[in-house]
Amino acid sequence: MCLVRGMRCLAVSAFVAMATLVGAALHSPAVAQSDDPCRNPLDLPRVEVITEARAERTSAKFTADELRNHANRVDPQPAGYRHFGFLEMDRRIRAQVRVRSGTDEYKNFCYSPETITVTVAVAPTIYVPGEFPRTSCPAGAVRLHQLQHLDIEEQAFRQLPSRIKRALHRERNLRITRKARDKQQATKESRALVLEVAERAARELDADMRIRHLELNSPESYRANLSICGTAEWAGLMD
Repeated sequence: MCLVRGMRCLAVSAFVAMATLVGAALHSPAVAQSDDPCRNPLDLPRVEVITEARAERTSAKFTADELRNHANRVDPQPAGYRHFGFLEMDRRIRAQVRVRSGTDEYKNFCYSPETITVTVAVAPTIYVPGEFPRTSCPAGAVRLHQLQHLDIEEQAFRQLPSRIKRALHRERNLRITRKARDKQQATKESRALVLEVAERAARELDADMRIRHLELNSPESYRANLSICGTAEWAGLMD
């Protein structure tokens, strides 16, 4: 009884002892790192992009010459192209970041972003030369032309959230542990980086859409718009 069953007892005792040691190791600070932000940053922070859009408004505060000069400063055109009225998109990007932070074995404060919320707000304004009476055919033609530009911008606006999310998930510096003085500095630095990435994604989308805007500003497009009204009504304004 002692020999055979004793060996079995020894085996069971060894297993229990090993399990106890493993359990203790798993709960020790050296091994229990799954919740340690200094060693295990989140691979993909939770990202939310919110869009806010105002309805467009029409303004006639510029004369034709003033409007042309303003538009050319803001959006220079290649040779042979020109602005036909002007569409201005007031776009503002804001960011909120919550960080996951801790202290490493050297007492350094470390962090990585846990949740990111980006808000993109746009307010479009259509500018029509002030010489055109509001109800005139030229004013209507200019507005119609700018509504075509606005349609391109609205398509870009619908694409922007997914563009920003992809850019943020690709940004390596948002997926590694970084050091800071304290949580306030960590939040500030994370927010600045998120804004930089989001604004870069928006500029890249603008560049992709530019070719479509240029197509609308081509001489062929002008001729189509000028044909809506008699050429006499455009004299001196669109020469």
